[in-house]
Amino acid sequence: MRKFKLAFLITFIFVLNSNNIVAQDNNRKDEMVEQIKIAKERLSLSEQQEFTFREITKKYVIKLKEIKNSEGSKREKFKKLKESKDEKDAEMKAFLSEEQYNTYLQMQEERKTQMKGRKRE
Repeated sequence: MRKFKLAFLITFIFVLNSNNIVAQDNNRKDEMVEQIKIAKERLSLSEQQEFTFREITKKYVIKLKEIKNSEGSKREKFKKLKESKDEKDAEMKAFLSEEQYNTYLQMQEERKTQMKGRKRE
């Protein structure tokens, strides 16, 4: 009976942990959808631009996850993240107008400030 209780407790803890992981992924997806919606409004994206913006964003979200989960020091990961950000910015610049791109950079700075605020809390 004691082993059954222990097995049940371990299973219960595992299920709770799994739910938290799923909830975090859903929150990130919701956040990404919200960011794209905001970008569409603030950048006044056409339908074609919105599609391209979504594809580039998805591509670099996947790349970001790969870098975060990769082996290596914090310094190496930071360098890879910086390179990835520069590549993304170059791709964005290629299809956005100059005004849209400047607004995009402004949005990136605002997001960076928000992220710093979250870390301090």
